[in-house]
Amino acid sequence: MTIGQKLDGSGITTPAEIGAALGMPAAEANKLLTRHQWQEGDVVLLKAAAAWLGICGSDQ
Repeated sequence: MTIGQKLDGSGITTPAEIGAALGMPAAEANKLLTRHQWQEGDVVLLKAAAAWLGICGSDQ
């Protein structure tokens, strides 16, 4: 949720912009941020995205 808020606050709202900001294909980034149930490997990707955006603490 925080990742989405950070992107939105930066004016990054389209799937293409989100994908570019997270360094992954737009469809993959969109699925990652909108899943209701995480799949294997999602936590690693979410932590990497948060770190890339500068919103990751050492306890996350």
